[in-house]
Order: sequence, then C-alpha cells, then structure tokens
Amino acid sequence: MNALPVHWRQRLRRALLPALVSATTVVGLACWAVLGTEPGCLAAQGRWSGEGQCHTRLCLLQGDCGRLASPVVGCAAVHPGDSRAMVYFHLGNPLPGPAAQPRWPLAKEGNGMIQARFDGERLLSLDCPVAVAAPAAAP
Repeated sequence: MNALPVHWRQRLRRALLPALVSATTVVGLACWAVLGTEPGCLAAQGRWSGEGQCHTRLCLLQGDCGRLASPVVGCAAVHPGDSRAMVYFHLGNPLPGPAAQPRWPLAKEGNGMIQARFDGERLLSLDCPVAVAAPAAAP
C-alpha cells in the first residue's frame, strides 16, 4: 500500500544518497572552517595551540590534547573529581608513564612537575606547585 509507484521510489533512492553525502560533506567542511581558525575554536569552547591546532573537550577521545608550553596555567581549572578528559583538556598530553599517575612539566623550561592521581577515570589529587589563578573580575 505504498502511495508511490516502484519507479518513483527507485528514483527517490538514487537522488537521496548523493544529497545525503553532499549534506554531510558541507557540514564537515563548515566545522573544519570554523575550528580551523582561532576565533572559531574559542567560540566552540576549544583551546587554540601555538601549533595552529584547535583542541576541543573531546581531545582525549580524538587521541590528542596537544602539548602546552605552560601546563601550570590550566591547574586552576582542574579540581578533584574531574574526569580524565577534562584534566587532559586543560593540561594537555602528559609525559609517557603510568596512566594512574600522569605527569606534566610545569613549563617548557625548568624541572618542576605537575603530578596527578586518578582512580579509574576520576581525578583524586593534583599536585601543582604553582597554580596560576584566573584573574578576578573587576568590581
């Protein structure tokens, strides 16, 4: 009890697939164009790296949260109970080592270290020697 004859349904199927592929391509290109610029990245609540890459909050799932020149800046935004993805988003990729106790250099130059402890995917503690607080809002 289809309202359309068989030949119309076949034509519709043939036209629908290219239209869907074209629509997905357009959406993908639009996302790339937005996230490929610093203002677009920041508007998407991402973090723009000095290497010209946008790292979003999905960076851990995507496999790369980037290397930061000063991970210590992100310490103020990280709190016990945060997910591993949130910690990696703010601090970048850790140094190679055990996943339960990742480490980051304090800054590009120097020997200080930031150390975290995880229980599964939740942050238990963060040892950040010099946490840089976010600037206070003007009264």
